Amino acid sequence: MCRKLCNNLLLFGFLFLVACRPDVDVATWNVDTLVPIAKARININDLVADSTVKVDPEGLVSVVFRNKIASLKPGEIAPPFNEVFKNTANIKSIDLGSRTISEQVTLAQMAANAGILGQLILSNHGNNQIIPPLTGLGPNSFNVDATQFFQSMTLRDGWMVLRMENGLPIELQNVQYEIGNSGSTPILQNTILSLSPNGVHYDSVRLQNNVTITGQLVATLISLDSPGSNGNPVLIDTTDAIDLLFTIDKLDPVSATAVFPAQNLVEDTATASIEPPSALLTKVHVQEGQIFMDATSTIDDAINLQYKIPGAIKNGVPLAFTEVIPAAPLGGSSQRRIEVPVLNYDIDLTGVPGSTNVFNEFYTVFVTRVDSSGRLINLSLTDSVYIETGIDELIANRGYGFLGYDSIKTTETTAINEFSNLQGGTLSLEAASLQLEIDNYIGANMDLRLLSAEAQSENTKEQLVWDDLGEVLTLGRATENTPGTRPQPQRTVFNLNQNNSNVNELLSLGPETFKVDLEAYMNNGVTAPDLTQFLYTEYGIDAFLNAEIPLNLSLENVSISDTQDFRYIDFDPKARLEGGSFKILAENFYPFAAEIDILLLNEQGQVLDTLQSMETLQAAKVDENGRAYEATESELEFPLDQAKIVRLKITTDLVFRVSFNTPPQAQAVKFYSDNYLDIQLVGHLSINTK
Repeated sequence: MCRKLCNNLLLFGFLFLVACRPDVDVATWNVDTLVPIAKARININDLVADSTVKVDPEGLVSVVFRNKIASLKPGEIAPPFNEVFKNTANIKSIDLGSRTISEQVTLAQMAANAGILGQLILSNHGNNQIIPPLTGLGPNSFNVDATQFFQSMTLRDGWMVLRMENGLPIELQNVQYEIGNSGSTPILQNTILSLSPNGVHYDSVRLQNNVTITGQLVATLISLDSPGSNGNPVLIDTTDAIDLLFTIDKLDPVSATAVFPAQNLVEDTATASIEPPSALLTKVHVQEGQIFMDATSTIDDAINLQYKIPGAIKNGVPLAFTEVIPAAPLGGSSQRRIEVPVLNYDIDLTGVPGSTNVFNEFYTVFVTRVDSSGRLINLSLTDSVYIETGIDELIANRGYGFLGYDSIKTTETTAINEFSNLQGGTLSLEAASLQLEIDNYIGANMDLRLLSAEAQSENTKEQLVWDDLGEVLTLGRATENTPGTRPQPQRTVFNLNQNNSNVNELLSLGPETFKVDLEAYMNNGVTAPDLTQFLYTEYGIDAFLNAEIPLNLSLENVSISDTQDFRYIDFDPKARLEGGSFKILAENFYPFAAEIDILLLNEQGQVLDTLQSMETLQAAKVDENGRAYEATESELEFPLDQAKIVRLKITTDLVFRVSFNTPPQAQAVKFYSDNYLDIQLVGHLSINTK
């Protein structure tokens, strides 16, 4: 059965329900036979379950409709954030670690420069022998090779520590020594008065004032004496030695060419602010944007550059990325540009940790790191990493904190489709009511003003008259249940009825459009900031116009239409129709009369002809309360002459136009859920069987 007859039939006035039509029955016809074409029932009970229909305990039907008439969006939480930060990060300190070099001066080395006595010592290797007193041995020089650690370094500060252990079987006296760069003034020199066998001597010198140390140091035992073995034979072992241990420690270089341990060369923290007009934001959710970085390095090694926004979190992980900046060529620099998208991050805007009363501010950290490569590189405190970082079109779609002060205005015109099938006539309504329903999705109290409202039907307009028109309407704040999902709106309903407005006049127009002027104010009159507020740019304030109309009304020449497909060939395949008529057999249990016309339409939707009847569809019998208690049967005939038959042959659609009028004596007719209208369309046709 076809249900098109009831579509959108009665908004603001009455409701007709789905008309259902069976498939056309094709029969073999004889002259002057009745041919069934279609059946339909218009029954309110068919749509009782529909959300637009309410039925009270007595069966009285009300039409309820809901149209969104305005949507006020808050726009940006803050303007799209575009900012460039420039920073030249010089190396503030270089870690060279602790460097240790060990050397030995063997008995054989010292004996080689001791003349005949030395030769005697060498010839008695492995024997027990009395060693006589020794005087003025030396000098003995040897290289202290540190080039595996550094080539050269210039120090602001540091220490050189010497550990000397006597591994000879005799006491050493008046030991004069020095150490320094080859061909340069000694860095460390001293004299030891006595150093017993297996005795240890420590000495040190502080390295300051940009002293330079090369990787090729020279150590010299200038002179030493010994009382010998004091007349006692001792084992002569020419591999016995004076052990020297040189440690360079706590180094603070100005520059160095060295093998550096892995270390952070630069650690820098900077702050950045977004600037919403009046908000004090504690957090935003970034929908989209991009961070870029242009880095220039003069460092003679590849460096790892890490950029991090610790307060920007996505899935529990802070926003961070690391890029490798190539080694700079000698006397030059290297460059690298990095672009990183920022999507769906929550960014804390309360500044660096430990800050108080800070809003709209986040902080960034970047670290320049050199890893231990095992090769000699040059680092200097004059080296730098020049970094230009920027944020490009960072757009926040959620914000938290105090949202500030804002106003939103809109003028919107909304189409009202519920009267699309009603043509002409007027409705006279009783006990109708309207509701202005406001859904506030913003997590802050809002003030709303309805400045004006206008209903329009064709060329007729009606301005809303309402006691609260132009007054401040206070809206409660929304609730955020799960961040990122649609907030739960605070719904506020304002009732308009015939006592405080001209609602009946507006609805009686059967309006096609509804135009409103609205404005809303955020935090109007709020002086102390409330940091628990939130806002989603996708959701704002939605205004709906709800109407509930008990079907207790009078009708004056109001019509509805229903269109059904039509195929002439279905009942006259051999084109033998000569005349006759269409008939509508109706049983009406609605408490109003009706007239029915049948319009013939072609493929282009043009009206080819109109079939009319002289009869009227009679209203049901009603009691003293206007309620139908007995259906009325009617028969309507639509004559078919040759001209109409010709047009029927090119007809593709039949439009049934039903016009209603309440009985003249009735004030207002009530609609109940048991009302119905049954229609059967038949053909009383004359067929040429030849």
